[in-house]
Amino acid sequence: MYQFIYHIIYFLINPQFFTNIEQKNTYKSEFNLAFRKGNFKKSIAVFEEIEKVNRLIEPELRLDAAHAYFVTNDTLNARINYEHTEDLPNALQSSQSCNQLGVLATIRGDSSAGLRYFKKAIEKNIDLEQARYNYELISKLYKPKSSPPPEQQKNNQNQEIKASDKKEQELDQYTSNKISKEKALQLLEDLKNSEVKILLSQKNSKQNLEKDW
Repeated sequence: MYQFIYHIIYFLINPQFFTNIEQKNTYKSEFNLAFRKGNFKKSIAVFEEIEKVNRLIEPELRLDAAHAYFVTNDTLNARINYEHTEDLPNALQSSQSCNQLGVLATIRGDSSAGLRYFKKAIEKNIDLEQARYNYELISKLYKPKSSPPPEQQKNNQNQEIKASDKKEQELDQYTSNKISKEKALQLLEDLKNSEVKILLSQKNSKQNLEKDW
């Protein structure tokens, strides 16, 4: 209700609204063309122009923008835009967003959050094979660290913490004896790369379907 009222007020105080709609539609065409050609940096630049002229961003457009940020390794903006679309009424869109949030969480080392997002994606769309695969994969790899003894914990607090390689830190939670950190790192990289391929193939399939119609 409040969101509806906000939109009405926004229309009333923004006399350029209808002009902005026309400009937004032009930008959307540019965005889709750049995205289809794989020019994701241009897609992002156009999307940011869209945000300047119109705050009402369609869920599908925002989701594609999140994909573009993801592919270009801008994980912060990817996460922000996926969070905007994780609870959409459209089960497919929301489940894809949750799955991607799970991938991002896992890559940054928060496997617990990653598993929660993968589970949420499955609950929203049980047919989303990516989420099911990711959930099963990370479930096998992830083992939470047990708390150290009080004396050891006290000693650890008194020690100077030195920075180490970021990707090594991300793998601290992978403690299974059956897999090395190097292998886990490769699996995380493969996970991200496979998600990129799936996102692009889904977009291309959709474009081909629209052309057939």
